[in-house]
Parts: sequence; C-alpha cells; structure tokens
Amino acid sequence: MEKEEEIQNPDSQSTGEETVRNETSSEVTVAGDKVASAAVTVATAAVAAVKTVVGIQSQLFSRLATRRTFLPRHRRDLLELEQMVENAAAVRLRAVVETSIDSLRAMMCSCLFQSPAVLAGLIDELYIMERAFWVQPGRSEWWEKVVLPHWDDHLWQENFRMSRQTFMELCDRLRPVLERQTTNMRAPITVEKQLAIAIWKLATPDSYRSVAECFGVGRSTVSRIVMEVCQALYDVYHHVVLLTKPREVIKGFSAKGFPHCIGVIDATHIPIIAPAHRAMEYINSRGYYSMVLQALVDHEGKFIDVYAGRSGKVHDARIFRSSPIFRAMNQGTFGPNTTMDIEGEQVKPVILGDLAYPLLPWLMTPYSGQLDSRKQLFNSTLGHCRTVVDYAFERLRGRWRCLLSRLDVRERYAPRVIVACCILHNICESKGEPQQEGWEEVVRSVSRSYQQPERQLMYMSNPHAREIRDLFSTYLERREQEK
Repeated sequence: MEKEEEIQNPDSQSTGEETVRNETSSEVTVAGDKVASAAVTVATAAVAAVKTVVGIQSQLFSRLATRRTFLPRHRRDLLELEQMVENAAAVRLRAVVETSIDSLRAMMCSCLFQSPAVLAGLIDELYIMERAFWVQPGRSEWWEKVVLPHWDDHLWQENFRMSRQTFMELCDRLRPVLERQTTNMRAPITVEKQLAIAIWKLATPDSYRSVAECFGVGRSTVSRIVMEVCQALYDVYHHVVLLTKPREVIKGFSAKGFPHCIGVIDATHIPIIAPAHRAMEYINSRGYYSMVLQALVDHEGKFIDVYAGRSGKVHDARIFRSSPIFRAMNQGTFGPNTTMDIEGEQVKPVILGDLAYPLLPWLMTPYSGQLDSRKQLFNSTLGHCRTVVDYAFERLRGRWRCLLSRLDVRERYAPRVIVACCILHNICESKGEPQQEGWEEVVRSVSRSYQQPERQLMYMSNPHAREIRDLFSTYLERREQEK
C-alpha cells in the first residue's frame, strides 16, 4: 500500500505542475490576443485617418472647382488657395501615415515573440498603410471628382485638345477595344480614364512619372495605356487618314490655283530619345536623333497618307521611294481614276512636292535654274499650295506637343505614337476643335532647339514628267492672261 501511494504521489505532483503551466500559458495567450487586438485597432484607426484626410482634401478640391466656374479666370488668389490646400493636405497626410507606421512598427516589436498569426496580421496592416500612401488616393480622385464633373469646354480644349463631347465620342468608339472586365482582384481602369491618360501624355511634354502622379496610377501603367490607346486609335480610326473625298480635294486645290491636284507631300523630322541599338543611324544632319514622318496633306491641312518609322539619317527621296504612296501612285491605285484635259493632253491627278523629291509624271516639283515668267508663275502657284503641308505639321506639333521635343518612347513604338497623333489631328480638324492660344509661339520657340535638317535637292526627272510640267505651266500662264 505504501509503495502504491509512493507511485501515485509523483503523478499528482506532475498533474499539479501541468495545471500551473497551462494556466500560465493561457494567461500569456490572453495577453498576446489583447496586444494583437490593440495592434489591429491601431492599424484600422490609422487607415481610417488616412481616408479621412484624403476625403477632406477631395471635398475641398471639388468645392474649389465649383467656385472656379463662377469666378473670372484671372483670379490668382484662387490658384494660390488651391496650392495652399494641396500642400497642407499633403503634409497632413504624410504626418498621419508616418505616425501610424511608427506605431505599427512598435507593436510589431512588442509582438515579435508572440503568435506568428499576430505578426503576419501586423505586417499586412503595415503594407496596407504604405500602399495607401504610395498610390496617392487623393490624386487619383482628381479625374473622377474634379475633371469629369466640373471642367468646362475651355478647360477640356486647353488640356485635352478637344471638347468634352468629342472626347466622349472617342470613348464610345474605343470602348469595345479598350474596356476590360471587372475581376475579384480589382476594378479595371475605365475607358475614359485610359483615354485621358493617353491624350494628356500626347498633348504635353510631361514625363511618365508626372502623368502617373496626376492620375494616381503607376508609371508603368501610364506607359502601357499610352501604347494600347495608340494601337486602338489605329485599329478603329485608320480610315480617317485616307483620301475619301478626292473630288472635294481637287476642287479645293483648284481654288488655291493648281488644277487636278490630290495632295501635297512633304516630310518632317520628329526628335526622339537615343535608341538603345544602332543609335548612329538615327542622327540627322542637325546632330540630334530623329525619326522621319512623311505625309500627304489635302487642301484643308488634313493627312490623307502618313508613313513614319525611317531614321533621320535617310534621305527624303529614299524614304519616298520605299513608301506605300510611291507604289500606289506608280500602279495608279491611289486617287480617282479620272483625267483632265491640260492643253490638249489627258493628264491623271498629280501630287505636289518640293525640290527634295524627283520629278515624276504624277509628282510635280518646281523649276530650277534660270526662270522665265511662265516658270515663275508655276513655281509661285505650287509654292502657295505647298503651304498647307507646312501649316499641317505646325498644327500637329502645336496640338500634340510630345512631338515637339524628344519623343520618350522606344524607337520600335515611336511610329505607332506618331501615327496616332496624326489620327487625332484629323479628328480634331474635322470637329473644328480650336488650337490653344499662343500655340504658334510655343512651336517656334521649341523648334529652335530642334531645327529641321536642310533639304537635299533632287534633280532626277524623266522626259515625260517634264512634258507634263510644261503643260501645267502653260495652262497656268494662259489662265492668268485670260483674267
């Protein structure tokens, strides 16, 4: 009996020790849960504080935008007030975030040796805080709560180069291509915001970083959206860069003085950033990297054919001979299949160019050398009609100012952006969208840093082409004498 009691006593002692340990561990667990609960409470309060500051900032900007519509545009005090509110809100937001993050880190240190689940929860809350500050939610609401509901047509035309109505029409046409499905992870960027980001980047010399901060998205997101919108513009609106009404174009150039003409051709150099490969091939005679845009323009300054992508080192005539318009005109597949009686000869429609292009039966260039009155009249008439292409290039750069200075996209994507700008140019011209005030001064000022290379003259011609040019010059002289 005594031995049995001795055997049972150790069991009772061990049971008591286990009970004490269980009670102690339960107390530690309860304490850890309290600390975890407090940490989560602090994190939730910090997130709520950030949202409150952002909400106040958005409300202030909405009220200021509403006041803007009722005040004169020269009120500088309103702009100063906006800047003051923005700076104060940004400072307050940063202070709240930094204080909250410091509190969370202190909680993490105190809970470091507690439950791993508690530590994981705190890390998640810390990531939420840092992420909320990184995406700048106050900035992302500028588009939805200020631009869309409060901007008038003047602000739309000044910043997006088109009216709100034209912008929304573009959105409706591009929606089947750009719209993305909503997933469980996140809501997609709306078509309106995608188009706004792309047009803002094309219309201004702003960097990807500044555009990203303006719309509250990432820099890589801006780059991707710009490329997708440019491709969508080509897929949906490529028909706007075509000769759709040749008779009206011929009539328009006849009113300017030159008969049976369907367009004026010329080329311009677009500055680009230094390519990663074969950079020397893109340096033009002015010493900067460029890509050539060859364009055929109608009598109203709208593009009816564009060809972009060749390096700035290549001669204009060589680019012209490799372009689709050269093959189409040679084959007679471009323009109407009609002829006009010019001094007793049936002549097909022609296009006009300068001395950098060869004289061809369907491409008229000026006379060179000693000129009599007949040749001078021909050159002056052709030069007067050629002003439309220079004016078109100026308006293209004045409206889409990413083409003014160095185009900051890779050379493989630069043609897509250039063609998209030409498409948007035609859309704005067709809708009668006005240019921003002072655009001519801006274009001329910036163009001084990137002057166009001097044109290398081309004296190649064939006898048949010279005969046709003589027919046109005789026709113009006789018409001038009959006036």
